[in-house]
Amino acid sequence: MIRILPLPPILFLLFLAGCAGSADTNASRAVKGEIDLSGRNFKMQGPAPLDGEWEFYLCPQDDPSLSECLPRGGQKDFYPLPAIWKESTFRGVPLASTGRGVYRLNVRLDDDGKPKCLYLSGLLSVCRVSVNGRVLAESGVVGNDAESEKPRKHLLTPCFSPKGGRNEIILEVSNFHNDQGGIHSGVRIGLREQIEDMINLRRVTGAVTGGALLIMGVFHLVIFWMRKANKENLYFGLFCIVWCVGTVFNPQSAFLAARILKIPWNWYIDICLLPFGLAIPLLLLFYHAVFPKKIGKIVNRIYIVIGGSFFLYILATPPNAYSDVAFDYYLISRTAYLYLFAAFTMDLIQKRKGAAFLAPGYLALGYSEFDGILFDLNIINSTDFTHLGAFIFILSYSALMSVRFAETMAKIDDVSEQLKSRKEAEYEQRRKQKQFSKMLDSIEDAVVAVGGEYEINFCNRTFTALTGYRFKDIQGKNLAAFIGEADPGDTGAGCEKLPKLPLSPASPATPAMRRLLTADGVALDASVKVSLLDFEKGLYAVVFRTQEKLMDKRDLGVRIMLCALECWESTGRVKADLAEQSGIWSAYIEKNGYVRTQTLDRYLSKETLPARPRWKNIIATAEFVMAQSPKNSPLRTKLERALSQFRQLS
Repeated sequence: MIRILPLPPILFLLFLAGCAGSADTNASRAVKGEIDLSGRNFKMQGPAPLDGEWEFYLCPQDDPSLSECLPRGGQKDFYPLPAIWKESTFRGVPLASTGRGVYRLNVRLDDDGKPKCLYLSGLLSVCRVSVNGRVLAESGVVGNDAESEKPRKHLLTPCFSPKGGRNEIILEVSNFHNDQGGIHSGVRIGLREQIEDMINLRRVTGAVTGGALLIMGVFHLVIFWMRKANKENLYFGLFCIVWCVGTVFNPQSAFLAARILKIPWNWYIDICLLPFGLAIPLLLLFYHAVFPKKIGKIVNRIYIVIGGSFFLYILATPPNAYSDVAFDYYLISRTAYLYLFAAFTMDLIQKRKGAAFLAPGYLALGYSEFDGILFDLNIINSTDFTHLGAFIFILSYSALMSVRFAETMAKIDDVSEQLKSRKEAEYEQRRKQKQFSKMLDSIEDAVVAVGGEYEINFCNRTFTALTGYRFKDIQGKNLAAFIGEADPGDTGAGCEKLPKLPLSPASPATPAMRRLLTADGVALDASVKVSLLDFEKGLYAVVFRTQEKLMDKRDLGVRIMLCALECWESTGRVKADLAEQSGIWSAYIEKNGYVRTQTLDRYLSKETLPARPRWKNIIATAEFVMAQSPKNSPLRTKLERALSQFRQLS
């Protein structure tokens, strides 16, 4: 029985992971452009989020200077961070997805002499960071239109030396390349080593996760290449590779790919989104390959169309990380997860083999989805568990695939052992059969080796030459069909003519007169004696001794030639035609027009047969005549049987 971890410990572990991602849930939030972090022990409490109400002002389109963006007096305006630009500000100023604006926040800090660093990763276009009037970092060139704006990076970690009291942080943001503008992820502040450790931890986690996914993907693709009948390996391998790409390009991995690859800014956003268009269809194809459903093909087609449409939309449009289309696809893809949860629950209830392995994965996936909802509601400030939950989900499926693969290999090993044993048994049987055949071939009488029900195992050459049967035609048949006048299909009547088996060495059967039916339909009077060959194997020898003298090779050669000539002349042709058309025998034309076949004539009588006959010519003549004769001709059948007897003597 398959056992999994008890559910309470799993739930507890997921709860701890969620707590780790939301450790600052109760931390202070920015209110009216102010946040007080004085008295905070960064070393003990870690980095602090700067989420909340920031001052926010739109900039004039015709003036690129920062001074024109900030108000010189009057009422302040505010907008939440993180959030994309939509609807309006606190004072009712309408916002568009494109434009240029300025965020400002006054942070109260203690002058502890330790530099502080900011962490910004949700920059939808370009951002310039200034602290206390000094520009520290920028992710590109801030502009007033698409031509003047030059986005380059997605992650900023500027550091500064704070002064005691108020510290002014200004984020100057422009967006003319992305479909949505603003800052979508929270900003954090902490000690330099804390921010560096956070980035390094995310990148290491992303590298480990991405590497594991890549290895799993390649491993299952290799298995599929070796055994293409199992499509689930193809779908799961592609799913792992797609999710690997999504992992290393994702902000949760601190933009790990940016440290390895130098690609354009807009391509980076597209590559972040493209895997989501492929992952859902591949996941459904894989699930239905593992656990087939009646509606599986329909569901697969629906989400292939939806995912493919989203994939093509991302390729054909400018960067749109948080567009309405991306959000709508996110909602639609959640329906696929709901379907998978429902299907998995049914499989679990029905106790489908291997379904229990997936329980931890579905719990982790469900919790990661719940984690994302809490983040969107600004209840927590991190979605670090999202990719971890998906990774646990993939690991659970990998465990299931590994178990199935191990079971398949075990079955293959069992079958291999069975085949090996069968081959060894067959080899032993052939060896004994060959041994018995050599022994029986040394006997002048016709002998047939039979089993306990008189089924023929093998026979000697004398039997095949006497009866005209080929061994492969009679092997496995009941010997009773060849005894007396019985119907070949009526084995019962034939068995009554033979001694009852089994026999023992102490009770041998006495000889009796029976009639042996040959392939030509001739019934030969024969003395039949049954004796034990191998008691353990239940093997018996049936010996036929007839009064008819067995023809030797010379007699049989002449018989073949006579049969061939008879079969040839039955079609209205003459002996001379046989010699000329076959090209085997010489033909001489006399002066009177008579055709002599002197060499051929010598092979039609045993008295004139050469001392060293050309046996190949006899066989070739028979084969030529059979090829020129109707298949259902009795004479052709007679010739074929005679040729078969001749070959067995050879």
